[in-house]
Amino acid sequence: MPHPWLEPLSFRDGRALPCRILPGPMEGVTEGSFVQVLGAAHLIRCWFTPFIRISNGVPRRSRLRPHIQPYLDTGVPVIAQIMGTRTELLAEAAARLHELGATCVDLNCACPSPEVLSSRSGGFLLQNPQWIHDTIAAMKRACGPRAVSVKIRVGFASPDELPAITEAIRNARPDLVTCHFRTVREMYSPVSNGLARLSRLRELLPDLPLFGSGDLFTIQDALQMHQICHVDGIAPARGLMRNPALLREIEAAIGGEPFQASLDESAKLAFLHEIGRVSGKSPTHQGFVLRLAKAMFGPDSPQFHALLDALKQPTPPPPGTTCAPTNPPISVTP
Repeated sequence: MPHPWLEPLSFRDGRALPCRILPGPMEGVTEGSFVQVLGAAHLIRCWFTPFIRISNGVPRRSRLRPHIQPYLDTGVPVIAQIMGTRTELLAEAAARLHELGATCVDLNCACPSPEVLSSRSGGFLLQNPQWIHDTIAAMKRACGPRAVSVKIRVGFASPDELPAITEAIRNARPDLVTCHFRTVREMYSPVSNGLARLSRLRELLPDLPLFGSGDLFTIQDALQMHQICHVDGIAPARGLMRNPALLREIEAAIGGEPFQASLDESAKLAFLHEIGRVSGKSPTHQGFVLRLAKAMFGPDSPQFHALLDALKQPTPPPPGTTCAPTNPPISVTP
């Protein structure tokens, strides 16, 4: 039998995600050149977009389309994430995103950034489980049989908040729940019992598809989350910055299509060069390349400091290097 993470996740309208190993959404990272280069290298089987803010009105389709079209253009299914505080606007925006081609629309109740919290959205809303229930229910009414999901953390200030949050979600019955095992207040600080928290959530949500997130940097991290937490899938985020091939490597490790080893140092450098080429040479884009390099190699690494120098006088990557895997593209049916 194939590993369950390699099986499609089918939704009520007949559409599906091709597997259950997703790229976690990261604002300022999983967008633009990062999407283009990972898509061209066939390292992604579906996309989970960073949040689209829905504030004082529902954006027209012409305004929403640029938010998801780059992901659709890679030819794989797309989960479009939205964030806001007004239930009726979020529900209508979800329906419009489905019309534009999203496979699923996700409600962000997880973002811990101070700016988001000051607007009383994102992870702030974990303090109001009834609002979460009502908003998921409204999105489902607006979207009909099309898929609606929610992304959460285990609580706002404490994991003890989890039972109330999960009761609201269980009653609303979204098509998918993704959970990062930290609280909002913990941001990205180390926690010693993240997998125990996720295991507790599994017990509280036994009959809804549950994807886990948090500290998924290696194949072993993913296998451990599966063995301990019994989640139905995973959504690594920061791990993808360290290793752009991580999702494909996890697939191969659990019995999927063979994938040829990790990206070596030269391939990672070529990947960064391609990101820079696609992005352009503005200080903002160069800063993004450096941010990725710091995640891949570490801030004290010779590679990172060499790239700092190289950005002052850009040079082509070494002859023969490539960021694309040697195996053929994965065939998927959106």
